Amino acid sequence: MSSAQERRNRQNVFTLTGALLASFGVVLVIVLISIRPNPTERAEVDWNSVHNDAPNSVLLVNPEFSASDGDWWANRADYRTGKNPEWYIGFVSPTNGFVVVHEFLTDVSPELAEVLDDVTASPVIIDGSTWTRYDRSALDNPGNYRTVYEIALPGGAILIVSGTADSAEIELVATRALDSLSIQPTGEGK
Repeated sequence: MSSAQERRNRQNVFTLTGALLASFGVVLVIVLISIRPNPTERAEVDWNSVHNDAPNSVLLVNPEFSASDGDWWANRADYRTGKNPEWYIGFVSPTNGFVVVHEFLTDVSPELAEVLDDVTASPVIIDGSTWTRYDRSALDNPGNYRTVYEIALPGGAILIVSGTADSAEIELVATRALDSLSIQPTGEGK
């Protein structure tokens, strides 16, 4: 190989190395100056306000937590109208578990009914009321429905409390939700 060819080969290596380092520098600058959300910020929703603005709010559960219950907060709350009107609250527990409250004023939505069809139900008593419990923890992907509690309310409403939190936290939310109603449940879930 001639000295001119060696010089060109060396120059190509230096050029490629320089381009690689310059690209890395540009990426590093972009990463350092990019604005990223602070992961410690809570996206809290005032579920009491959403509850009060919902139609027929007197029929909807509105759990209240005491100081001894810990720091519970909601990351989502909404009332959906349609064929299966639904009151929904998504809670984050003091241990960062997730608990969902669904209250259907008529029938349970077909999507949630399908979720409950894949496991066997068993009765469980929580604070004197008989609930139907669905344990989906053995499934490959139980999602937010790892443990589900269901109870029928007067007027045909169905209350479902589920989540990824431990059972004690889900049962606490179920109790607080049921306590918020001035009416008593009609019996166990469907």
